[in-house]
Amino acid sequence: MNELLDSLLNSNGGGYVLLRILFILLCSTAISKIVGWATRNKQYDKLYWKFLHNVIVILIHIAGILFALGQLPQFNSGVETLLAGSGIAALALSLAAQESLGNAVNGIVLTVSKPFEVGDRIKLVNAGITGYIEDITLWHTVIRTFMNSRIIVPNSTINKDMIENSNFQQARASAFIDVIIQYEADMERAMEIMARVVGEHPDYVDTRAPEEMHLPKVTVYVRALGVYGVELRASMWTEHIGLSFAACSEVRRQIKHAFDQAGIEFSTAMPAAPPPQA
Repeated sequence: MNELLDSLLNSNGGGYVLLRILFILLCSTAISKIVGWATRNKQYDKLYWKFLHNVIVILIHIAGILFALGQLPQFNSGVETLLAGSGIAALALSLAAQESLGNAVNGIVLTVSKPFEVGDRIKLVNAGITGYIEDITLWHTVIRTFMNSRIIVPNSTINKDMIENSNFQQARASAFIDVIIQYEADMERAMEIMARVVGEHPDYVDTRAPEEMHLPKVTVYVRALGVYGVELRASMWTEHIGLSFAACSEVRRQIKHAFDQAGIEFSTAMPAAPPPQA
């Protein structure tokens, strides 16, 4: 490589060739930046656009590098000498290319089958990875965790794993609101309060079908007659799982205040300790 560079610099027109190479590389970089700017609009924030964008950028850079190297008169002979004299290097490159090709094929499969979309909350069941899809490239997928870190997962790993998608087909999410009241408490009043608080929350989604509008907006169930009291359950439906945690927290807080005002006692999680003996 040093000999090739020395011969180029010492030859006539070598500086002009280097200027052409520099110009080609700058043009390929500029074109890739323009492509990135053009696809930054929200309407392109889809899985296939993300994948296509990254593929185009990679191809632009590869084409730019190959075109730049093609300006060197000694390039073709140098490549032939390298390939002829290095069987181990060729084998290593072949194995690396095989793995990269597998990730690329799996990336195409994920883009076409679309088990998730950009912004979806997913869980890779076997890998134990949970987060939001942020980007997909030719070789890997970027998952943003709840701690705002990024996990770079090879596309072949994702395609082999089981995927739990909280946004697939329908983004609505349901979480249980469970309370345990004492047996002496007014159960019917407690169920009425829970239904009212859940149904009046601004993030609650009414899931009743048109033919079911005569039914209660929120149904509270007696989950069990447990050891420590009557176990009540209601479902808190939200538009997507991102709203669920905060909405459930607010509903539980409001139920606590409403129960206090109504004189409804929660059951203790553990049986009361026996009084000390004299």
